[in-house]
Amino acid sequence: MVETGITSLQTAVKDPYGRHAWCNGTWSFSPQDLKLFFEHDNRASSMLFPSATEEQLNELANACHPAKFGTGDVDVLEETYRKAVKMDVSNFSLNMNPERSGLVEAVKLQLLGLDDQRDIRLEPYKLNVYGKGSFFKIHKDTPRGDKMFASLVIVLPTLHNGGALMLSHQDETTIFDSGKMLQSNSPGVVAYVAFFSDVDHEVQEVTFGHRVTITYNLYFKTTESATTPPNGGSEDSRETRFKAVLKSLLADTKFLPKGGLLGFGLKYQYPLSREGEPDLDKMCDVLKGSDAFILRTCDALDLSTSLKIVYTVDEEHTYEVLCDSPWNEGQQFDRDGGRELLDTLTGNYGGMVIWTDDTRYETDAEITWVSSSTSNSAHRASYVAYGNEASIDYIYGDISLIVDVGVPGSRDSP
Repeated sequence: MVETGITSLQTAVKDPYGRHAWCNGTWSFSPQDLKLFFEHDNRASSMLFPSATEEQLNELANACHPAKFGTGDVDVLEETYRKAVKMDVSNFSLNMNPERSGLVEAVKLQLLGLDDQRDIRLEPYKLNVYGKGSFFKIHKDTPRGDKMFASLVIVLPTLHNGGALMLSHQDETTIFDSGKMLQSNSPGVVAYVAFFSDVDHEVQEVTFGHRVTITYNLYFKTTESATTPPNGGSEDSRETRFKAVLKSLLADTKFLPKGGLLGFGLKYQYPLSREGEPDLDKMCDVLKGSDAFILRTCDALDLSTSLKIVYTVDEEHTYEVLCDSPWNEGQQFDRDGGRELLDTLTGNYGGMVIWTDDTRYETDAEITWVSSSTSNSAHRASYVAYGNEASIDYIYGDISLIVDVGVPGSRDSP
């Protein structure tokens, strides 16, 4: 029954989360909304889209600076990887207001669904101009804060060929060709695309004209968490289906008859350092897509659900240890100290051994994985190892959603 139940959950997880990690389309503004003001050579200039002339677009491009890209914690300039120009928000102004027009709410609905009641805010980030020969090879956006979850790119109406944006996430790929989308539209119409921060994307080479974009960063506001239930009557059919499957399994006494733990690996990536100490409670507030879906559903069913870290310890044997809290940096251990690292995890971090190849060691618990952990949730922490001389070693873990299911009769749900 457990295997059948897990298969049902896997199907319920997979199908509802067919929602893409992006959305795109066109949006109408009044023609005057698309008037751009900017500074160049200590004088103010302006232009109105889509009637901007080639001379005006060249002036805009000349007022910009070469665009860098983020790698690690630094921004670098490398035109073999990215060839484009940019203008900071302090140097331009546009009448267009994506929030007042309803575009931001439409993007939220398409990316997050009806179930997600969190408010979002957008912050203008950059203006970019891609002229003929410009491109940006495959990359991910650099998160600009732990509440940032997506980017919104608005393409202003100009005549251009090429410059299509290719988006990839896991096994899905799509092409957003703004040049074609804008060819036959009325004045005031822009093309837009929004995508989660862990989506790989690439701007293909522009072959004609100028591709002018305004990029906004999308953030969750801090007032609500991912567990905030949907408003009455607004529940999305995807959440309804997953909730029904899970509720049915919980009512079946043959499913986990002794109780147990269900594990869900995180599908999406979050702006957390691979090093340091992630705040798991705060991370719950910024879960998105299927990750937020699972947490919200389990919370609605009154199941104890939280983010935990599974660390892998390689000493004489290999141990997987489920911990309530992240490893504190800078601890010191004797390299020949046997199970000192393991004992610290189990003693100080609420650690439970869930798997080991040590046949003499009895595990503390087992996790039934509905979806396995991915590199999206990988976390690395350091410690000082002493032997003949001191060195920095690392312990590696994966952050996952863990659901504590009680025995039949003590797991009633609303």
